[in-house]
Amino acid sequence: VALEFDDVSFGNVRGFSLKLHEGEIVGLGGLSGCGMHDVGRAAFGLEKIRQGRILRNGVEVKNPMTAIRNGIGYISKNRDTEALILQGSIGDNIALPCLDGIAKNGLIFTKDKNKLINGQIDLFSIKCRNGKQWVNTLSGGNKQKVSFAKWTAKGSEVFIMDCPTRGVDVGVKQSMYALMEEMKKEGKAILMISEELSELIGMVDR
Repeated sequence: VALEFDDVSFGNVRGFSLKLHEGEIVGLGGLSGCGMHDVGRAAFGLEKIRQGRILRNGVEVKNPMTAIRNGIGYISKNRDTEALILQGSIGDNIALPCLDGIAKNGLIFTKDKNKLINGQIDLFSIKCRNGKQWVNTLSGGNKQKVSFAKWTAKGSEVFIMDCPTRGVDVGVKQSMYALMEEMKKEGKAILMISEELSELIGMVDR
C-alpha cells in the first residue's frame, strides 16, 4: 500500500477510506464540487482532517512538507494559481522541490541544477528556448509538462493528479497518458481525479 485513507472526514467528505497500491492507477470521477478535488488536496496535507488518518509508509500526512518528504507529488487542477510559479523560470519551477536533494553542504551548484533541469526538459519534450524561459510564456500543454516534471525530478513515488490533462491539446494528452503508463510500470502509485469519464475508463485500474 503506497497511500491509505483510513476513515477520513474533512470538509463535506465523511468516512472516506481508500488504499492506493504501488504500480496502480486509481480513479476518482464526478462533477466539480462533489468532493473529489478535496480528496486530492487532503492527500497532500492541504485539508484539515477532523477524523481518521492519511498514511504514507506508516507516516501520517498532516501537511504538504510531510507529503513531499515522504515521496508524494501533487499536480493541482488549478495549474496557474497552485501548481506553478508563473513569474518564474521553467528551471526554478522544476528545481524548487528538489533543492535539498541537489545541495552539497548547503550549497547549490549551477552545474548540478542545470543537469537536473535539462534532463526533465528533454524527458517531457518541453518546447522552450531553455530553462531560463519564464513559465507564463508557455502554452497550456507545456505548463502542464512543467507541473509533472517538478515531481518526477523530485523522485516522487505517489502522484496525486487532479485533472492532469485539463486545458491541453490532444497530442499532449496522449504523451501524458503514455507517461502515466510508464510510471505505473515503474511501480509508481497514481491517484487520478478527473471530470472526464472516458479518460478514467481508458486509464485507471480501479
